[in-house]
Formats: sequence, structure tokens, C-alpha cells
Amino acid sequence: MFTREIDGNNVLFSADQDGMEFQLTSQTMNSFRARRNVAANKIAYLQTNGAQTDIYTMNRDGSGKFKVTSTLKPNGFNLNELNFSWPENSDKIYFPSFDKLYSINSNGQGLELVYQTTDGAFISEVDVNESLNRIALKTNNQNGYDINIFVIDFNGDLIATALDGVAGAASGLNLSFDGQNLLYSYDVSANQNATYRRLNSRAFIYNIPDDTTTDVSEDKPGGTNDLDVRFSPNEAEIIFVNTSNDGISQKNIWKITLNDTNTRVQLFSNGFMPDWE
Repeated sequence: MFTREIDGNNVLFSADQDGMEFQLTSQTMNSFRARRNVAANKIAYLQTNGAQTDIYTMNRDGSGKFKVTSTLKPNGFNLNELNFSWPENSDKIYFPSFDKLYSINSNGQGLELVYQTTDGAFISEVDVNESLNRIALKTNNQNGYDINIFVIDFNGDLIATALDGVAGAASGLNLSFDGQNLLYSYDVSANQNATYRRLNSRAFIYNIPDDTTTDVSEDKPGGTNDLDVRFSPNEAEIIFVNTSNDGISQKNIWKITLNDTNTRVQLFSNGFMPDWE
């Protein structure tokens, strides 16, 4: 699944590996950041209505749309940089609202506070593995910088830290199935600016037991960014967005096969915010 901009609105699409595309949401609405839950056979996504942004769910064919959130909504420094998590075999959807992380049942009931940052930093991205008692978080200041990427348990106790108060932007956050690896992208230029433009964003895999980080963007073309990284279902590949670092060029969706050569292949043109389930 991915997002594509049409007539000023974000529109959700699904696609197969043969390139066949199917439009899931109306181009008269602004819908983005789709996440499929295989066990529930549904898709969760963000949709704006005026100044309000809510989490919705729908069937795989785009039918049966349902608004999950109501009084408390996802929020942060930049809604386009906001992410949420719907763990496998779970009915709970986890989403950030400024410095707090909440969970809510997919039927809109059972809203609960899960975690609050100790320093007031905004939570922008989350990925949850309930069976392993692990929550991966990306936090930042109100401008999107002073990045922390770390893993905690459901008691709020720290398990591992991938980035600690670094300058520059980051995006994309995905735990591996066994909870041993954390995938993310980070702008190694450490540039900070008013438009959140990134100059050299690269994909990294942080190994939690070994406390080591591997750059998997070795063959990234100069002057481009790798963004919105996600593992493939078998975790032998990652899917991501590559685009010029000018901040205005078309975004395309690629994959990398994680082996000695880290082969890059373009999958879809004019798309962003991918998910591969």
C-alpha cells in the first residue's frame, strides 16, 4: 500500500508485485499513512477533515470505512511525519498525541494512556510488538529535531537506544518480527531548517542485542533521500521512498534486497508512505 497525491489530496492505493494498482480512498478526501493488519483483514489509515485528523479503518477493497478516534486524536509537530502502529494479532491501535502514546481498540472503545515522555518531547512515530513486550519510539522537539529513537517495554523501562538527542531529521520506524532489529532512516547531514528538508537521509538497521548499526543505503544516488522505511513480510527486503533532496521532486517507492550487494529496484512511481504486508 502507498499514498499518492491527486488534485491536492492524499489518496490511498494498494498494489501487487506485478504493479497492478487499486484506488482505495476518494480523491476528494485527504487520506494517508495506511497500515494493514493481516489478522483483522483490515487497513488502518489517517484522514483529515478540516483541521482534524482521525484514525480510520476499512476493508481491503476500500469498503466499510469506520472512524476509530473521536475526542482524542493523533497529533504532533507535523501530521505528515506522524505514524501509528497496529500490531499483528492485536485489536489495539497505538498512536501518539504530542508527548503521550495511547492505545485504542479498533472499534473506537478502550482508549488508554500507554506512555508519556519524561522530558516533554513529542512522540512522532511508534511501532509495537505486543508479544515481545516492546515499543519502539521516535521522539523530537516541537520543530521535529533533537531526535531520539529507542525501545521500551510496556512498563516504560528502557531496553535499547538507537539515536540519542541527535541533530537532523529521521523518519520511518519498524521493528523486526523477533524484536532484535530496528529499521529507521536518518539524515546524516544533521541539517536543520524551517521546512524540514533533508539532505542525505539514509536507511539503517540497528541490532538491539549487539548495539550495532548498519547503513543499508550504500548505493543511494547522490543528492537523494531514502525515507519511510519498512521491512518486507519475510524481512529479506525493505521498502522505502527515494526522492531528490530538493524537497519538491516526485517521490518513488523502491525496495532493497538485504544481501551483500543490497540491490535497489524501483517498484512504483509517484508514491510515498509505503506499507508491505
